[in-house]
Amino acid sequence: MDAGSEKRQLEERYGAWTAHNIRLGDGLYALGPEPAGDEVKLRRVVQVVADLFGRVEGLRVLDLACLEGMYAIELARRGAQAVAIEGREANLEKARFAARAVGVEVDFRQGDVRDLSRAGHGEFDVVLCLGILYHLAAEDVFPFVERMAEVCKRALVIDTAVSLSGKEEQQHEGHAYSGETLFEHDPDASEEARLKAVWSSLDNPTAFALTAPSLLRLLARAGFTSVYQCWVPAEPGKTPDRVTLVALKGDPVDGLVTPAPPTGVDEVPERPPLAATLPRSSMWKIARVAAPRRLRRKLRQLLGAETRHH
Repeated sequence: MDAGSEKRQLEERYGAWTAHNIRLGDGLYALGPEPAGDEVKLRRVVQVVADLFGRVEGLRVLDLACLEGMYAIELARRGAQAVAIEGREANLEKARFAARAVGVEVDFRQGDVRDLSRAGHGEFDVVLCLGILYHLAAEDVFPFVERMAEVCKRALVIDTAVSLSGKEEQQHEGHAYSGETLFEHDPDASEEARLKAVWSSLDNPTAFALTAPSLLRLLARAGFTSVYQCWVPAEPGKTPDRVTLVALKGDPVDGLVTPAPPTGVDEVPERPPLAATLPRSSMWKIARVAAPRRLRRKLRQLLGAETRHH
């Protein structure tokens, strides 16, 4: 059977592709010849991995909740040893077909990413957590990040929605994290209906989206020594509540030539000090100069501003 006929049969059984516009052969695409899905994000993720390691070939990569397999397939095409986990049979069958059509080998596994473990899956140079974190319930999101850290040897790439309000709080191992509850499924929806909702969780009716600072603290406490937000390659359509983060594992630096910093590495403030949010207008500058020194010192302490020496 040719690739076009097999693709039509898959679509008749499982529905059309949703986001991963993979080139399946001459003139044959999962979605079409024009950009129509996650092409921009694919460029960003592959560039990040290539820049971090100076290569893709030979890396062991894990793609969590891989959807239709595009990221794992692209990295495998460039020489990575790719493992991909997906909970929905429909997505997995499309991904396996696409890998065959492209001519690459990917170890696709049907399973729940919440069951991730070093014992069951091994360790990876790169772990991809793309579009899944904010679909997990509050009781799952914290141990899931810790499990990703357990299997990650070097780099974790997260693309996720974050809460901009942080109007709710969750506790985990004695630490408070801010975020908000998101809708996933009608509580009365059947298992079949939940599986068909491919842009939602596997089963939990609600999810918990962390704020960016809370997610950063969670990553630091899980063992990542530095975390960066990716801006380039650009994703022009990215909204303020969506971020791409790269969390790295390394050796914590110590023995600085200055006194030790007053806070731990995981103490990212939920909100910046008030002084950092005030506009540096002329009135503010005049007030700083005109106020008595003792008052200025008290204001700095109150606003959380630090004295800077140049």
